[in-house]
Amino acid sequence: MRSFWIGIAAGFAFLIIELLGRVVAGVPTVPELIQDRLVLLLPGPVFSFVLDRLLYLGKPGLFAGLLLAQVVLAGLGGLLFARWREPIALGAVVWLATGLVVLPLAGQGVFANDAGVAIVNLVAAGVYVLGLLAYQTRPGAWSEVASEAGSGTGRVTTGMLPAASRRLLVGGGVSFLVSVVLGREIIGALPSLPPRPDEAAASTVPPTSATPASPAVALPSAVTPADRFYVVSKNLIDPVVDANSWHLSIGGLVDHPLTLNYSDILAMPSKETYRTLECISNEVGGDLISNGQWIGVSLADLLTRAGVSAGATTVHFTSVDGYTDNMALEMALAPSTLLVYKLNGQPLPSKHGFPLRVLGAGTYGMKNPKWLTHVDLIKAVTPGFWEGQGWSSSAIVQTMARIDAPTSGATLPGPVIPIAGIAFAGARGIQRVEVSTDGGKSWNAAQSQTPLGPNTWTLWTYSWQSPKPGNYNVVARAVDGTGQVQSMQETDTYPDGATGYESVDVRVTT
Repeated sequence: MRSFWIGIAAGFAFLIIELLGRVVAGVPTVPELIQDRLVLLLPGPVFSFVLDRLLYLGKPGLFAGLLLAQVVLAGLGGLLFARWREPIALGAVVWLATGLVVLPLAGQGVFANDAGVAIVNLVAAGVYVLGLLAYQTRPGAWSEVASEAGSGTGRVTTGMLPAASRRLLVGGGVSFLVSVVLGREIIGALPSLPPRPDEAAASTVPPTSATPASPAVALPSAVTPADRFYVVSKNLIDPVVDANSWHLSIGGLVDHPLTLNYSDILAMPSKETYRTLECISNEVGGDLISNGQWIGVSLADLLTRAGVSAGATTVHFTSVDGYTDNMALEMALAPSTLLVYKLNGQPLPSKHGFPLRVLGAGTYGMKNPKWLTHVDLIKAVTPGFWEGQGWSSSAIVQTMARIDAPTSGATLPGPVIPIAGIAFAGARGIQRVEVSTDGGKSWNAAQSQTPLGPNTWTLWTYSWQSPKPGNYNVVARAVDGTGQVQSMQETDTYPDGATGYESVDVRVTT
């Protein structure tokens, strides 16, 4: 096993260079290069299960797991080097193999034509190979590593190890610590779980005049602050796009292909709208939903300017990171469909798609690609990134009602108990919200605030009057703008979005 540990130590040296390339120069790591392919290899239900249960912990876990796998492979490489008669030749093979594996991975999406990927990984592979060769070519160096110093006492201390072992122990330890620090720096940039609505992003709804004894209740802000807007993407680390070099291409079945830069987009007549986005992976009662104020340009105006050719039925979107999705031409020409460049009055944050993203109406977030670069009109629909894994092709938002207060397990004093939450049904809007305090046997109408727009969530409250002490099951449901009551059937998020009523169990004391 001594050769395995030498490989591990050299693997940490590879890791340091790889992570330094990411932290200092933004060069993607090997885990980032392969994660798209790993995600697509997972069956849709398996991916949904992992996402539903890990949420924002999934990406740091995957990133750390892939880095650990790299180090283990490096250890196995040490075993191979120790048994190879021509280690220098093997080292050359490993170095070249790194290039042959990494370069194709770097040939697509945000990493396309990125020379930095090749340079950093080839340098890292070279350091790894040189580290192994340094031990392999020193007479007796490998045997020194496992020297059984301290035999007779059964205890080994650093001072009792031979010089080669001490160097390996110290070097490996330092490399490990540096790797941990750099890895933590990268993981810290990954999305974190947004706070619950009773934290800083919450707004306080005062008691209504009809129920003056009702205490105030915390609800989400009508507009979600940009730094608390939910984030979901396919990437381990999202791209950062330079607006000066970015451009948008409009092509395919158009009469006049267009290429526009960021200044061209900003110079066009703008539209402002409030719009709620929800992830298709949002569970019943989940946090993957936010509401924002958006500013952008009409997609219909751009398509009209390009001229829609006969036979075009679908708009195909492509993003900087290689993400793709489709939209029916009819929906793309609707006045509500925008290409947006501002969120809450400020340029789009990078993690929300700067410089430009799609904003449709009535569909889950997966149909609103970020970091947009290409808009192509096509005849036949080609599956988008998530559709290729079995997720819904239409991704129409399911009607939902969420209970934000009280929380399940709460003990509540009377005589009036406020119940509150949000409801959302996409472009269908919300007609009303109903609350049950007896597990769904009877229903009462909640009071709804006027939504900020036809495609936004609705904030609602209900004052529960003078309940008797005891245990209760509180349930909420929404009725959409067409009069359809949300489905009570409980389904998973995959493949069409979760359905079912949210309920909380509470205890009333007085």
